[in-house]
Amino acid sequence: MKQSIRTFFITAVLALSSLSAWAHGGEDHGDEGNARPAPTSGAAPRAIAQTEEFELVAVLEGNKLTLTVDRFATNEPVVDAQIELEGGSLKAVATQGAPGVYTIPGEHFVAPGKYPLAISIEAGESADLLTTTLDLAAPATGVEHSHAASEWSIWGAAGTLLLAGAGLIVLRRRHKNRNRN
Repeated sequence: MKQSIRTFFITAVLALSSLSAWAHGGEDHGDEGNARPAPTSGAAPRAIAQTEEFELVAVLEGNKLTLTVDRFATNEPVVDAQIELEGGSLKAVATQGAPGVYTIPGEHFVAPGKYPLAISIEAGESADLLTTTLDLAAPATGVEHSHAASEWSIWGAAGTLLLAGAGLIVLRRRHKNRNRN
């Protein structure tokens, strides 16, 4: 009887240890039919544009639009530039806060949607026009939590092992009680 109990536990432990190798949700295992979850990053809305002369990253942070402008070839900040932004009814001139970093009031970008932007940059002998789109997605609502089949199989296997262990304890107690009588 002791040998069969020992064999049962060794088999159960080996079977449960292989559960971690099964495929589970959120990973691509070659099944194109699975829908990929939407990214859930906390990054602020941004727009990117580049030309042969400049590269620009526009980030909406609270009530201001921050523009970071660099030289495309050298990645050095563009300082003391004249930057004008147009988009829909918005026409604004950016002010420099730090070398290569400019700001524009962002109260125009309140509602979710796509805002096409035309940005003109004049820096020394260089001038260029960059176009991009600032995409303000609507806030995510009610992200549904799903349970993969492998999660349920792990809980089921753990429950089965627990019930089997309880059953073996009951059998051992019965066997000890019979030997006493």
